[in-house]
Amino acid sequence: MLDDDLLREMLTGKVVIACVGNELRADDGVGPFIAGLIEETARLRVVNCGETPENYLGVIVREKPDKVIVIDAVCMGGRPGEVRAVRKDELAAGGCSTHMPTLSLFTDFIESQAASATYFIGIEPRSVTFGGRMTAEVETAAQTLARRINAMATGSSG
Repeated sequence: MLDDDLLREMLTGKVVIACVGNELRADDGVGPFIAGLIEETARLRVVNCGETPENYLGVIVREKPDKVIVIDAVCMGGRPGEVRAVRKDELAAGGCSTHMPTLSLFTDFIESQAASATYFIGIEPRSVTFGGRMTAEVETAAQTLARRINAMATGSSG
């Protein structure tokens, strides 16, 4: 589970949350699903990047964020629905998502153009089958993560 202190650190300053995934591939759609659950605030913007995060580089850089958090389904060898911070070198090593190589270049560009720190939050998928529905454990994990982000971003408990 993603540590509260780390999540709180990720959410300090002006933050863009870039949600990545393909909604047609079962649990790979978890990023766009979460994008619909997070409440934007004056210092928190959400960008639903779908399966082409590179198309949103300009939008993100123009926000001039202190931090960018990328949320995506990532095969980490854990149990389905497990949520954790993922290092960039873990993404470069592979994974089950088709956009992993793109995400490394995506964050390199953001770090160089916007001088933003980048973080990854991975959610372990059970299935990335084309045409499949998001599994219950991944949907529950996504709802829990979105609630935690909303509570921390607004300063409310929850």
